[in-house]
Amino acid sequence: MTPSASSSTGPVIEAHSIVKKFGGAIAVDDVSIEVYPGEIHAVVGENGAGKSTLMRVLAGVHQQDSGSVIVDGVKLEGGAKESIDLGVSLVHQELSLVPEMTVAENILLGSAPTTLGFTNFSEMKNIARSALEEIGVSVDLDERISRLSVALRQFVEIARAVARKPKVLILDEPTATLTPAETDYLLEMLQRLAGRGMAIVYISHRIPEVFRICHNVTILRDGKRVSVTAVAESTPEGVVDQMVGRELKKDLGSHRDATPSDVVLKAEGIRAPSVDDVDLEVRAGEIVGLGGLVGAGRTEIVRAIIGADARKSGRVTITVDGKTRIISSYQSAIRAGVGYIPEERRVDGLALTMTVAENINLPNRKELSTAGFQQIKKIRTFAQRLAEQVGLRPPEIKREAGQYSGGNQQKIVIAKWLGRRPAVMVLDEPTRGVDVGAKAEIHRLIKELADQGTAVLIVSSDLPELLELSDTIHVVRDGKIQGSIGHQDATEKAVMSLASGEKLVGA
Repeated sequence: MTPSASSSTGPVIEAHSIVKKFGGAIAVDDVSIEVYPGEIHAVVGENGAGKSTLMRVLAGVHQQDSGSVIVDGVKLEGGAKESIDLGVSLVHQELSLVPEMTVAENILLGSAPTTLGFTNFSEMKNIARSALEEIGVSVDLDERISRLSVALRQFVEIARAVARKPKVLILDEPTATLTPAETDYLLEMLQRLAGRGMAIVYISHRIPEVFRICHNVTILRDGKRVSVTAVAESTPEGVVDQMVGRELKKDLGSHRDATPSDVVLKAEGIRAPSVDDVDLEVRAGEIVGLGGLVGAGRTEIVRAIIGADARKSGRVTITVDGKTRIISSYQSAIRAGVGYIPEERRVDGLALTMTVAENINLPNRKELSTAGFQQIKKIRTFAQRLAEQVGLRPPEIKREAGQYSGGNQQKIVIAKWLGRRPAVMVLDEPTRGVDVGAKAEIHRLIKELADQGTAVLIVSSDLPELLELSDTIHVVRDGKIQGSIGHQDATEKAVMSLASGEKLVGA
């Protein structure tokens, strides 16, 4: 199905009956797709539905077990390099920039122009500048990537793809780390690129984005194609129903009735880089949210509190069963009963080449050992129970964590801490890049933790999520808590008013 502007031309990329297996598991099962010049084609589905695997097949990163990929009439057979040469550029969900190289060097990474065998830096900058101009982004070409914001890194990644002059641009969750304003800019930029004839394949869990910019939507479930329809002929509710293939809990989006008791986590006068004199308490059975704009200092606050980053001053205590412990380091926080779900799960939360069971075992080794020896059967039973508890799909504990989708990886991170029955659970962006079904399951797990008496501290850029989960929201700006809002008074406008420092109408 083609957009009206391109109905007279053939597809620029097409895949026929793609099958891709990893070991005994079928990740993509007999899936076909066509994308036309000037079309923005959404590919949606739950985590583990096969979206990213299919995109890697289209880009030549993975070789399919059967089926074929055709780019502009040419059958793709030579892998990623041939795919790039044919005009396919893939922007992965996890950014792949080199932090200590400059913007220009990253944009031309692997394809820098040379003269007499030496890099032609002048021409490299001209090409990089042209790519940035094409997407409408201004950034210092000599700035190192490590010094850029997450949003600018995302745009540099897209500029690198655009610099190859692609016929097909594939983007995997490009707005997952962006603010609403940055997301608006990116979506408008993609519409401009499509208007110039570029074919765009767009993966996103954010269904409103799909309905805002996409022409057609392919829905995957359990590795199979469920449907392909015109967005104009679909509804968000219908897309979600086909994605999950089951009824989500009816209370999705509702707030629980909280009955917090004694203070468990207490932070006083916390000062650290990007943290300025923060006081904070979380009670047993309470969910406290940290809201604010990207770069406000929310992650820095929680990392300073739990000792993951050094503090300049301040005091943190955890009190459980009448016993108070001072938190001076991350190790002391873990011993006191803290579980931590980091913002970057693939970097800080998981060992991707280890199995699910091995990851779950990591913080539970002492409890799963006898006389200092690991008990394999005990570990597997323990891991299997937790994998099923968090809804890992499929719950294959012998499978490497890196073979799972982003949402399932997040469930593995949660599972390994649930095994410790934490007194305090700290979650930083717990559902970033997660589909609606997995999001509902993670919300359920967070609420259950609080209902069982765990003190929960959560950072989220997803305002509806923050409003749904939090009993109290502390709004952070410039490393300080600018104000606190109880659940009854919390609205998106109230949070954004404090976050931006501007009085918004209706806040």
